[in-house]
Amino acid sequence: MLSQVPLGECVPPNTRHAVSVSLPLWDDNVDYEKGEPRVLDRMSGGYPRFFIAKVIQALAERLRERFAMPNEAPMLFPSQACAKRCAAFIYDQAPKQRDAALPTYTLPKPGQVRIVEYAVEPINRRAAALDAMSTVLDEPVVIYCVLFPEDLFSLAKQYWQHTGNGISARLAEYCMHIERVNEQCELDASPRYRAGARRGTTSEAVSPVVSAGADLEADTYLEERFGRNVDAKYAAAMKSVLRRRIAGALTEDEQRHGAQVERGVAGLSPDNVYLTATGMSAVFYAHQALLQMRLGKSVCFGFSYTDTLKILKKFGPGAYFLGNGEGDDYTELERILEQHTQAGDPILAIFTECPSNPLLKTSDLPRLRALADRHGAALVVDETIGSFANIDALSWADVVVSSLTKVFSGDSNVMGGSIVLNPTCALYTSLSSAMAAVFEDLMWCEDAIFLERNSRDFMRRVAEINRNALAVAELLQHSAKVARVAYPKFTTPENYRQIMRPTADAGYGSLLSVMFVGGEKAARQFYDSLLCCKGPSLGTNFTLASPYTILAHFDELEWAAQYGVDADLVRISVGLEPRAELMAMFQTA
Repeated sequence: MLSQVPLGECVPPNTRHAVSVSLPLWDDNVDYEKGEPRVLDRMSGGYPRFFIAKVIQALAERLRERFAMPNEAPMLFPSQACAKRCAAFIYDQAPKQRDAALPTYTLPKPGQVRIVEYAVEPINRRAAALDAMSTVLDEPVVIYCVLFPEDLFSLAKQYWQHTGNGISARLAEYCMHIERVNEQCELDASPRYRAGARRGTTSEAVSPVVSAGADLEADTYLEERFGRNVDAKYAAAMKSVLRRRIAGALTEDEQRHGAQVERGVAGLSPDNVYLTATGMSAVFYAHQALLQMRLGKSVCFGFSYTDTLKILKKFGPGAYFLGNGEGDDYTELERILEQHTQAGDPILAIFTECPSNPLLKTSDLPRLRALADRHGAALVVDETIGSFANIDALSWADVVVSSLTKVFSGDSNVMGGSIVLNPTCALYTSLSSAMAAVFEDLMWCEDAIFLERNSRDFMRRVAEINRNALAVAELLQHSAKVARVAYPKFTTPENYRQIMRPTADAGYGSLLSVMFVGGEKAARQFYDSLLCCKGPSLGTNFTLASPYTILAHFDELEWAAQYGVDADLVRISVGLEPRAELMAMFQTA
């Protein structure tokens, strides 16, 4: 069982491109949000949409030195369309956010936000292939560098965070490798360097270049020898496998090994599945496709993950937020839908999570489906927490989105997301055309390979995690020190049961949130005493805890509390550890 990891180290430990970082004490989380150097200076990484990976920072600095004017900052994207959207976002949001910005900034003038296209290709393919990275792609990699006045960095970072469309750390690592090998090749080819080599001397300014050092070489060897990875040239095939796995279109071998669950939607095929670079990218592209069909406000039903609401509000005409997601919110939703229908400006879509993060409420999907049909709105369901191993959201939704970073991967070392269109819904043809117009496959080849490898035993892992989480939830539920446990079995259970898959292994997922009778003091004691990994993310193969509200809503704690998301809430993602060890750890804490 993974125990506490020192502050600032990656989670899981010794994992290249880990998507979590250790914040083992309650005050570490608070000080992280305050920007205290004692925490920030020890951060080796972080959740990739919030903490720009150091290898990406290094590549951005190279391009800044090469292309930027004084007082310009860079942000890197994998496509021109993403870069253009970032530039448009900066121009759009700068006047809207200026009054609240600390420190304030000068509004950008036309042309002050610009885009540089940069192609990365090896000078000597043989030299590049002999280095630590075994694969050299056939085509050059083109990245897009958005350059803007450096006091606007916070706006560019918002776009990066909300959309999840920044470049992947593995993509940056590949580019840095090629850049370094190219530099060495240029040095080798220079007359001065060749003359020095003939005399048996080496310039003090030159050191041997290995793209990412011996650590990457060892990492690559271990992954390929023991991790069942395949070469990057097979990435397209691996993406096909992923789409098939998500669609439930099984090969005979997969059926024999129980690799997947069938989705139960007539006509569903891998062609209805779109892979995205991150889970938030899936939400972003689903929303963009809907806006491609027509402009209109959306409704965020239930207290969703923070960036979902940001996407709905900042990209397009805006959104209504019904943060309780139960009771009177259904009546209010009907009123909003009717009001907009009567005004000739129908609501575009209803977005909801099943269950929600972090309160684990499940919306009444049949009821939302009926309302959406009556008013011509799309129903978009984020099934990340429930996962399609446990729930059938697709039968009710027009679009299902998911973060594959979480339990689908489990290993906490790769980002990814998916969009699935329901081929039986009335909007399917229009949605398919809209997706064709706006969607880009931005999942980096190596990320696809890791995601395919990690998800091969997805169903087996989910079944075991379901059992472990249920045991932990029931233990906490019966404790006199616990005020409330948010868990799908206890929270709007009738709504969850009506979409729960009728299989022996289906359960309530890995996630639960706990609030204590003793308030923040008790929550701090519990959190600090837990002998497990602690940091952002969820759905990991190991148990992971965080004071969710502190990390996600530190600047809006009173607002979040209105909806029951209290500042002293502890969110727990239960893993695959032996159940007896888990129970003992939680009992002790």
